[in-house]
Parts: sequence; structure tokens; C-alpha cells
Amino acid sequence: MSFIVRGIHTTDHRTNEGVTTVHGQDYVRDNFTNIPGSIMSRVSPSPQLPYQDYHPLKILREEIESILGSNYTPIRAPSPVVSTELNFDELGFPKDHPGRRPSDTYYLNQTTCLRTHTSAHEIETFRQGHLRWLLTADVFRRDEIDSSHYPVFHQMEGASVWDIDAFRPGGSVEAECEAMELKLRESRIEITDDVQLQEAGGWQMVHLEHNPAAVKLALRHLKASLNMLVHDLFHARWQQEADSGEPLRVRWIPAFFPFTSPSFEVEVWFRGKWLEILGTGIVQQHTLNQAGIPEKLGWAFGLGLERIAMVLFSIPDIRLFWSRDERFLNQFKQADSSLLSFKPYSKYPPCYKDVSFWMPEQFHENDLFETVRDQAGDLVEDVVCIDDFVHPKTKKRSRCYRVNYRSMDRNLENEEVNAIHAKVLEQLVLRCQVEIR
Repeated sequence: MSFIVRGIHTTDHRTNEGVTTVHGQDYVRDNFTNIPGSIMSRVSPSPQLPYQDYHPLKILREEIESILGSNYTPIRAPSPVVSTELNFDELGFPKDHPGRRPSDTYYLNQTTCLRTHTSAHEIETFRQGHLRWLLTADVFRRDEIDSSHYPVFHQMEGASVWDIDAFRPGGSVEAECEAMELKLRESRIEITDDVQLQEAGGWQMVHLEHNPAAVKLALRHLKASLNMLVHDLFHARWQQEADSGEPLRVRWIPAFFPFTSPSFEVEVWFRGKWLEILGTGIVQQHTLNQAGIPEKLGWAFGLGLERIAMVLFSIPDIRLFWSRDERFLNQFKQADSSLLSFKPYSKYPPCYKDVSFWMPEQFHENDLFETVRDQAGDLVEDVVCIDDFVHPKTKKRSRCYRVNYRSMDRNLENEEVNAIHAKVLEQLVLRCQVEIR
């Protein structure tokens, strides 16, 4: 998600030989260090876009907080610089999990990274005494370049845990379930939920042994809460666009997350296809134990704000969220902007440039994407492999990638693009050890 270029905030960081300083804290560089300047420029003390006036991510964040209600404490995440222990170890990520690889994660050094998910703050949020909360954060991942992927995006994580007493018959959890289920029965929503528990990871043994009725009620509360959330987010838009009388369709499918079990994903049928909306599950008991609340039981969920906002507001390119062009934000200043559809103000022409090279033995596409993005910034729209060739005699492998340069707010001159592309080629040779053909 990045685009118009002049960043939307200033950052406090600098890099000297051997040390990177972020917000006054020094981090010794090592062979894991892999954060380029284009990413460091997005590192702020707290997330920015979901709190910017008239921004669609703020509109969506506030709507979710309103739907789930005053029982949940809204929390603005701290700095994205976290320990690998918080980001991976405490959440049960195996040492060989692919998400730990430097090809996927931004590292300040071997023990410190930029958070890759909001769950990095789950344990510390529970430790701070929050039991029902909604945390909004910017997260960072090395990724491909296209209209729906950007290395900085925003997630919201929610959780709800209770003392076991709350799960007694007639208690507060059951009462909340009954109230939400009544609303769902009275609404036009069609829910498909035929997931077998074993497909979703199964019950945690500690729950089956000690609190089987409570964990089943927790799952009931989870599903009622999130079905209500999806309904309230989409039903007005659905009524605008769907055929008369057609219900909003939601389905549950099995999933796997290291920090929940059983785990699920929730999808909604919208504009002719199934869209993944969120992931959720019963919080792993060892997570609650580490947070110092072993007597609690409950659930958590996470969703991507850009993913949902792009659908609800018909935003075609993820880079637009970072735009400072007044024509973007001005569209969201209407009184009822939650039902607004973004109207593209102009489609500037693309400028394609191809790059062909012989690959080294060790090559990862994300390194190429990172190099292109670091040189071109938000002027690159997508990068696509258009040819993959192995020489029959030498067995050397060659690829050709097409780089599509296009600005969201102005026309690019060919001379400007040529200069940028020349820098891209130069850096690909230096960083990725490729041999340009």
C-alpha cells in the first residue's frame, strides 16, 4: 500500500554503520537486518491512517468499534518494533515456520523485527488487564507488488475472555449469545456453518478435561458476535446492490492459526464471489497462561482493514490509502460516508519496463519486489513474471519480469521512468546478485 509519495508522517530513525536508531532506541545490525529506507519511512510510534480524519480506514475502524460496542476497549497499538519472542515465540510459532524467514519478515536484527500481525500484542494486552478489547495496528510483511498487496497494511484484532463463572447457565455469556442470536434470526442473513471441529484443529485438551461446557459456550459467543459483525458491516451495502429479497450469505470454513484452536475463517458472498473477511478461534490456553490469566477462557479474531475497505468503498488500488491527493479524502467527507463508493478521479497511463536476468542459485522473489519498491516507491503498480526459462545446456535459469510504473495522481514522463528503471537494474545486480541479460 503505498503511493503518493511524500509520506504522510515524519519518522524518527537513522542508520549508522552497525546501528539503526528507531524512535531513540539503538538496534545493532546483523545478518538478519533487511529493512530498506522505503519501509523505515513508514515506521511511526503508532498507526496513523486509521486515525486520520475522513480516511476510509478510520471510518471502517470506528464502524467496527461501534458494532461490537462498549464492552470492548479500543486500543491504538504502540510502535511496530517488537521482539521476535513477542511476534513468534510466545504465540507458538514453530522455529521453522515460513513466516519467520527474512524473505517474509522485516528484521532490525535477529531478535527484533517489525510486527507481522496484531497478535504480537495479544499477550501484553491481556497482561495490562484488558479482557475485551479491539486493537488497531500497522503491520509489515515483505510481499509481492500488485493492486491488493503492500508491505505496510493495517489489522484490527479483537478478543473477549471471561472468568469460568461467566459461562454458567443463565450467566452473562449465555445472555449475550441469546440476544445476538435473536437479532440474527430477525435479519436477512444466510449462514453456512458445517465445519467439523477436527477440521478446525479440534478442542484443546485442557478445555475438554476441565471446562467442556464453557468452551462450547465460548465458541457459540464467538460465532454469534462475528456473524453480527459481518451482517452489520455488509447488510446496508448488500441491500443497495443485491436483488430484492436475496439474503446476505456468510460461510464458515476451517483454518489453522498457531495461537487459536479450533480456528476458522469467515467469508461473505459479495459482488459475485466469496471474500475472506476474518480469521478467528478459541485462544490457546497457554497464551492466557503466559499472560498471567490462566483462569480465563475466550476467543480472538483478526481482520485486515484495507481488504474490507477496498470492497466496501470500491477502492481499486491499495496505494490509494496512502494518497495525500485531496481528491481522495474529499470523497469521504460526506455525512454518511460508510455507504460511499469511491469514484476514480483519473486513470493515468501505465509505463511498462521489462527486466530479464540470469538467476543466482539463491533467489527469492520478495527480494526483487523489495528492490523495485525501494527504488520506485509508490510509482510502481505491479511486477509480474512473464517468462521463466532454463537453458538446455548450462541449466542456468532466466526470468523476465514486467514492471508497471503508474502514478495515482499524475502523468509519468518516459524519461523519468527510464531513470528510475536504470536505478532498479543497478540495485538488482548489487542486492540480488542477478546477471542482467
